[in-house]
Amino acid sequence: MKILLIDDNQQITKMLTTFLRLKGHECTATNDGKSGIKILKNENFDAVLLDLAMPEFSGYDVIDVLEKEKELEKNKIIVFTASTISETELDKLVKRGVHSYLLKPSDLDDLTEKLNELVNS
Repeated sequence: MKILLIDDNQQITKMLTTFLRLKGHECTATNDGKSGIKILKNENFDAVLLDLAMPEFSGYDVIDVLEKEKELEKNKIIVFTASTISETELDKLVKRGVHSYLLKPSDLDDLTEKLNELVNS
């Protein structure tokens, strides 16, 4: 599976990139939303792991741009965030076209399960 990881925390991107590659996935990582948008315009991914709370250009901004360009559902986004966000707000994101979500910290088995759901959807 080809995965794009967008998270401003470099420790998280390094750890998840290593984990995903060990699981046999191809993983590209970036630490800001604007770079993530540029990468998505040039490459296709099977899944996008997206942090919501990033400085300057947040995950919400990424979602807004993709929704405006009618690219949101195509990109199969899994929101991956530690921000204090309500279940209602997360459900709204899913209704907009986000595939699913995980709250940080999250068990890596939960991430694997979400990725498997994408493969089977």
